[in-house]
Amino acid sequence: LSDLSSGINAEYGGIDDMLRKVFTEKYNVVETFKTRDTRLAICFIACCFSGYACLYDYLHPFPESKLILGICSLSYFTITGMLYIWEWFVEKGTFFEGELNGTKVKLSSSIPRFSGQYTLVGESRNGSENQEITYTKCISTWLDTAGEILPGMIEKETASLYTSLFKAKPQ
Repeated sequence: LSDLSSGINAEYGGIDDMLRKVFTEKYNVVETFKTRDTRLAICFIACCFSGYACLYDYLHPFPESKLILGICSLSYFTITGMLYIWEWFVEKGTFFEGELNGTKVKLSSSIPRFSGQYTLVGESRNGSENQEITYTKCISTWLDTAGEILPGMIEKETASLYTSLFKAKPQ
């Protein structure tokens, strides 16, 4: 069962990467990294607390550094908790954010455990106009009998998604 689960996770990531590639290369959507940059900033702050604690402990051995080690440890774990909250409630499986002609788009996906149903959520924002599109299909729709991803099928699905999100004809 674990081989099946790891195989689905590999295809899941591959389909996400293929969708990202089609949006950036075929439709020239400029990828933005705001959500990932925020995650990296949160991680960096947590690492700064950890690094400061290590440096302070090196310069002032343990009995003297006890208070700083405690404060930095609590801060590190608090910030790590904030990172989990960020990932669960803000990112929500987002694998692509981009912009084209003032319209911002966000793609996220999920596959429930022990299920082959791939759910793709596309959100677009143009000023005050928001739109959300959800597709749910069996992951095998985009795979051949050997388990290889079929780029042509993904491009075909992406064309309708692109049209719906940007309300324009594909190029």
